[in-house]
Amino acid sequence: MKDETIIISNALLNGAFVDITIDKGIISHIDPHDSHLSPLTSHLIEASGLSVFPGLCNMHSHAPMTLFRGLGDDQPLDVWLNDYIWPAEQKLTDELVYQGTLQACHEMLASGTTAFNDMYFRLPAMAKAVKESGIRAMLGYNVFGDADECLNGEMLECLSACAGNTQTIKQSNNQAIFYTIAPHSIYTVSEKGLRRCADACKEFRVPMHIHMSETLKEVNDCLREHGCRPWEYLDKLGILDKLGENIIAAHCLHLSENEIKLIGDHHITCVHCPNSNLKLGSGYRFLMLELLEAGARVTLGTDGSASSNNLDMIEVMKTAALLQKGWRGDPTVVPAEQILSLATLGHTIAPGQPACLFLAKLKNSTQAIEEANNQAISNLVYACHGDCVEMTMVDGKIVYRKG
Repeated sequence: MKDETIIISNALLNGAFVDITIDKGIISHIDPHDSHLSPLTSHLIEASGLSVFPGLCNMHSHAPMTLFRGLGDDQPLDVWLNDYIWPAEQKLTDELVYQGTLQACHEMLASGTTAFNDMYFRLPAMAKAVKESGIRAMLGYNVFGDADECLNGEMLECLSACAGNTQTIKQSNNQAIFYTIAPHSIYTVSEKGLRRCADACKEFRVPMHIHMSETLKEVNDCLREHGCRPWEYLDKLGILDKLGENIIAAHCLHLSENEIKLIGDHHITCVHCPNSNLKLGSGYRFLMLELLEAGARVTLGTDGSASSNNLDMIEVMKTAALLQKGWRGDPTVVPAEQILSLATLGHTIAPGQPACLFLAKLKNSTQAIEEANNQAISNLVYACHGDCVEMTMVDGKIVYRKG
């Protein structure tokens, strides 16, 4: 269907009913709805009663961990990792990773997510599931210790195949899978390992994906062991200057003013995972506005299903927005339009854009009310969950349709 002309008919977009024409996976036209539209040469998708939104991007996940949903709940991060998750991961096989990833892909597509950024292992098994599902993904080779895995033949082969592809996974092309190098954290990867990861990322021109400043324990341990805070440590190792904006850092919850400046000066991507942070008791005062003002890029993620228990990015948007309003005591900050932009990497429904989108049936509203008040985005963020999604499309291909 990707090579056909597709028309999404009578969808609500920005308060107006429109017909969206898609050619070869790209949005070619957006026109006022024509009630006499005939699908003589086109595949027609009737969207009456539905609103259309850009596809969501889950910028931090561990997809196979759908297998561990509910494992070690209500435990602090270090206990959760050491006593529950890491021992369980030692028992994983390629088949289990494939099945867990396939389940994750299905959950994400069913809730409007069209692309995700992951870190895990047994990546060929993950890639198989990604290709079968039709979603887009950046798969990060999870690295521990001295990062000898960076010299792994399988990793080098994958990195060579996508060398230089540091563009967003929203970009329209024929490549649905990108690869990154993902050192787990500064407390599980040695100084040597971190340097080797950075060198490999620089060589292959791919991003580095890492957990950073997730807990106060991580910060205090870094101060004790290295005499500085986590981001200052990476800076001392020369990694910030070496990779700059090609660093994707999950959590970034406990930051000093100097660290915010370092992150902003290097235009690093920070991924806020509010549901996971709250459930693990890691914190809630994510400095979103300060990071954006400093020059950082802020995105959103669910984290894995073992810490967030679902992969619903619509739920994440609401939690992230409400937390900012709550701890700042200001209901005007981070409005629905802004949080949707963060969740979609700024992707829009517009001519020339890839047809990565979803149709949603919004709760407790009618199209007439939607059109009059133009509150579709607010209703999506504040009143809905992933089950409002009726159809998801990736690059012009329908990959999920309710029922």
